[in-house]
Amino acid sequence: MLFHDFSMLVQDVVVSAPCGVQMLARRVGKTYPTLMREVNPYDKGAKLGADTLLNIMLVSRDVRPLEYMAQLMGLRLERLPGKEEGE
Repeated sequence: MLFHDFSMLVQDVVVSAPCGVQMLARRVGKTYPTLMREVNPYDKGAKLGADTLLNIMLVSRDVRPLEYMAQLMGLRLERLPGKEEGE
């Protein structure tokens, strides 16, 4: 089940963020309970918006969800020459 795997990955990105979940939530404009509900793969009533996912990746600097989507679609990601992580 691809969606469940992706949801588990996004939850892992959030809980393993170097800044901590509380700080990540604040930086993406969510309360801690709201963010944790949105990334809970077992909560079928909660939804994570694309804009929030992008903010999660920007703040955490963890692009695993983007890599997962690219791989699933037969694509590859690579850093642009001269660009450092986070620029």
